[in-house]
Amino acid sequence: MKPLLTPLACALAALCITGCAHGPAAAPATTDLALPTAWAERPGDATPDWAGLLDPQLAALQARALAANRDIALAAQRWKQAQLLVEQSALRWSPSAGVSANASRPVQTQSSTRNVDIGGVTVPVTTATGWSRSYGASVGVSYELDLWDRLAQGTAAQRAQAEAARTDIAAARLSIRSQVAEAYWTLAALQAQRPLAEAQITLTRETLELTRQRVREGKLLPIELDKIAVNLQAAESRLADLSADAQLQRHILALLLDEPLPGPQPDATLPAAAPPRWRLAAPADVLAQRPDVQRARLGVDAALAKLRVSEAERYPRLSFSAGLSTGGTTASDWLAQPLASFAANLVVPMIDWQRLDLQREGARTELDTTALTLRDTLQKALADIESQRIEAERAAQQWQANAGRLREATENERLAQLRYEVGAVARADWLQTRSALLDAQQAEIRLRLTQWLRQSSLFKSLGGA
Repeated sequence: MKPLLTPLACALAALCITGCAHGPAAAPATTDLALPTAWAERPGDATPDWAGLLDPQLAALQARALAANRDIALAAQRWKQAQLLVEQSALRWSPSAGVSANASRPVQTQSSTRNVDIGGVTVPVTTATGWSRSYGASVGVSYELDLWDRLAQGTAAQRAQAEAARTDIAAARLSIRSQVAEAYWTLAALQAQRPLAEAQITLTRETLELTRQRVREGKLLPIELDKIAVNLQAAESRLADLSADAQLQRHILALLLDEPLPGPQPDATLPAAAPPRWRLAAPADVLAQRPDVQRARLGVDAALAKLRVSEAERYPRLSFSAGLSTGGTTASDWLAQPLASFAANLVVPMIDWQRLDLQREGARTELDTTALTLRDTLQKALADIESQRIEAERAAQQWQANAGRLREATENERLAQLRYEVGAVARADWLQTRSALLDAQQAEIRLRLTQWLRQSSLFKSLGGA
């Protein structure tokens, strides 16, 4: 028993001399950022709720896109690969075992020598008289004692990277939901504008014909014809744009739903009311929900774990191994001649100080880089949310301004119709007033669409909170 205890005692003594009582500790990089305690824009009166803004058809389209979209599937595959790496890293905590077997080829065991006369020369010739076979088998197990948390920190780094890959799934799902909603609402606005644009073209054509007659009668100057012709051209171009844009939105939906072109053509409807003004939580709580902030935070965690691994690489490693082997020419020899072994292995890597220093400096650089990335991500996320709130407020003000124009256009059209009915104004004048009303109604639809698109962008910037 002494041959085993003596090397083990020596290894433990050397470990006490070269090591210390506690493992290496790497100071985390400075990632603190003074976040504001409140948002710059005035608070709203409703809690952010995406589901409350969706009609059943839009909700069904989003569900189909989440189930079929390739971007989400690819993100899920990357997360699965990262999880497998975590499981592989965790195996280093378990003892590793090995089994081997061998069989030797036939070898000569007995021989006889006789002299042969060849051309008057006597030559000794050896002849084999027997053959034997030999077989053997061995089994061994080894285990490294994780004294300085090197293996644990390596697993922690892999786990942080896997969690970072998981955030890509959340980011992809959030992006897909927003894209489906934007395409759906845009398609709804285009469909709502189309009958108004067609009616405006009809009115403009009739106005052009009436103006032509009045020019022939000398009641108007010829330049008036050009003005009406320009309005007609603009109305026809607008109708063509509505058709082309509707096709493009269908293509977008087809890609999101993984369907063949030209894509679905839902009977989309744009919400009649303006979107609610949301009351946001504290900036720190909102930022914590964003996938990009989560990924940056996990990047810092992974880099910090790698730095601790690089620090632990400078300390001794202690591993143990045990084995049992046997062999022989017959089965009885296997039981009669077993051989057991036990070994302790101490590795002191401090002599490789140049490589270890470079490895540690590389880990420190990676940690500093991820810390700066986190700070940059936080600042950009704050600016993104505030910008989206500003744009949403701008869209609301534009919609309110157009509401006043729409009221004026509606009243002007009503008065013009009354005057036309009593013969106070010509039909062409009433048609122009009617065309202005249609133009204001189309502008109202476009501005309402802008509001809902801004709401979708704001929800996306909030990270789905």
